[in-house]
Amino acid sequence: MPFAWATVNVMDVISTATAPMDTTDSDSLRGGNSIDRRTQLPRRNSERYSTFEDQFCNISAFKPATITISTIFKQEGDRLSDEDLLKFLSDIKKTSTPQRRIKTIPGQIRLDMSPLHDTPQACLSTELIPLIPMAEKTIRPVKEVLEFPSSEVYVPHNIYRNLLFVYPQRLNFVNRLTSARNITIKIQFMSGEDPTFSMPIIFGKSSGPEFVCEVYTPVTYHNKSPDFYEEVKIALPARLTERHHLLFTFYHISCQQKQNQSGNCETLIGYSWLPMLQSDQLQAGQFCLPIVLDRLPINYSHHPPEVHRASCMYCMSIYMYNHCP
Repeated sequence: MPFAWATVNVMDVISTATAPMDTTDSDSLRGGNSIDRRTQLPRRNSERYSTFEDQFCNISAFKPATITISTIFKQEGDRLSDEDLLKFLSDIKKTSTPQRRIKTIPGQIRLDMSPLHDTPQACLSTELIPLIPMAEKTIRPVKEVLEFPSSEVYVPHNIYRNLLFVYPQRLNFVNRLTSARNITIKIQFMSGEDPTFSMPIIFGKSSGPEFVCEVYTPVTYHNKSPDFYEEVKIALPARLTERHHLLFTFYHISCQQKQNQSGNCETLIGYSWLPMLQSDQLQAGQFCLPIVLDRLPINYSHHPPEVHRASCMYCMSIYMYNHCP
């Protein structure tokens, strides 16, 4: 589950690092609001996040810098939404600390930042395609980061790109009578309804395989209505059919093994799904999906889950973004 978070104002580091230096978060990092997640936020609704002005600086004099972060905030399980995070970042930018008292944890994070002057010896595109010069097995490759510009950028593309980004946002099991907390969501991209049709086209984490068939969201302890900020990156097939769909499986995770109980700690709660095509067009945007508490119906992928309203409860919100030329 999410444990802690910290901030780094990357633009301040670059603009002040004109010579080799060692800085801490007490000076140039004060008021930081640039973390990896912020690069994702504008695509959901650029108007909501227009309060953060764009920062510009001269990077020509940027020298290698070592950054020490000693202020690490404990992640609160009930404050994981985008709105909560942006409120924290806004407070930090103004006063260097959040106005709402947040627990800190002891520890330090050290980051080395340096400009890249030469072409990397091993580089992978955002689709994990080796670029020239080709990557050697003995060299850890450098992965390109895909930019989500706030306005349309017209650039030529020399590789095939058709990526789908899925962002589970909120889940609501508050009105469910039985136990449903410590919830995780298994996300799969399916080409059919049989379990064997789960496609290995989901990008894996940096510490695992490049592509996987399924991913799980983190668990928020004892929360029946958790927020998520997981990003699921999918390489879409070149040809989509009416059988392609996203399958969401919900589990309750047992934290303690009960007496005389063996086996998995996962207890199935229900399912939801989203067909990829609607009127022969790829679906994208924000969706509120009901969850089927019974077994999956026959030919479920041909219909939206709202068709099975009698056995559903509305409780899941997701956002989907398609990035292609």
